Amino acid sequence: MPNALDSVVVVLRAATFIALLQTAGVALYLVIFRNRLVRTSGSVRSLGVIAAVIGAILIVARYLVEPARLTGALSGMLDVSVHAFVMTSGLGVSQSMRLLGTAIVGFTLLRSNNPSARFALVGVALIALSFSFMGHTVASDQRWLLSGLLTTHLLAASFWFGSLIPLHLASAREPDAGNLIRHFSSIAIRIVPFIFLAGVGMALVLLPSVSSLGSPYGILLIIKVLSFSALMGLAALNKCRLGPALESGHEPSAALFRRSVSAEIMLIILILGVTATMTTHYSPEH
Repeated sequence: MPNALDSVVVVLRAATFIALLQTAGVALYLVIFRNRLVRTSGSVRSLGVIAAVIGAILIVARYLVEPARLTGALSGMLDVSVHAFVMTSGLGVSQSMRLLGTAIVGFTLLRSNNPSARFALVGVALIALSFSFMGHTVASDQRWLLSGLLTTHLLAASFWFGSLIPLHLASAREPDAGNLIRHFSSIAIRIVPFIFLAGVGMALVLLPSVSSLGSPYGILLIIKVLSFSALMGLAALNKCRLGPALESGHEPSAALFRRSVSAEIMLIILILGVTATMTTHYSPEH
């Protein structure tokens, strides 16, 4: 039973990561680019609301699985004392923050055609900060340093991942998609490197030695780095070739841009799946 439940947790974690990054990313995208959106604002808001609803469902599901995982039996889900323990644990605090953050973003996007930056960013901050209350960062002596690095890592990743579907839509519907993509690239080139820099910082703190890269945790970390390198290659292609070609009116570039963005989405989903596996099954120390 524990092995089966661990597998369920991996799937729930990966799916939750995807939903939360999409929710937070859509909010950031709308706050930054809403004045440039002519035809896709409504679709992007709907995407954010759907992601928030799915995220909330997954957060509750993840919480409900934990008592069964701790007791090794599904009957643990009905044990009030175990629920009390989980609710006051780091997981309980983290899940509560995530649920509140997704609710704030979801309701903000649902109730307004022009979402309030203030409320949306509060929800985004809660989602990003929630990850600091559980996992390997909590057990480390450098918890506060790791918390800052992790929050930075997640905010940058949310902006990138959450903007991809909106950009895919923009390339097909927005009358001045090329200009929007150029503006996105000019911001992304300053934000996206923090994903790598913060990730390296966390690895330096968490990994006991270079030899740890040969452990299961280290091997999965290397897979993440290689996948990120491939992502950077696609991002460079979009910035240097496909984006400018689209802005110049070269219609075939729009289809190529959407394929490139779709590949980026799949790679990030792969990275999130690897992350869920790492944080569930392995430790940097082993």
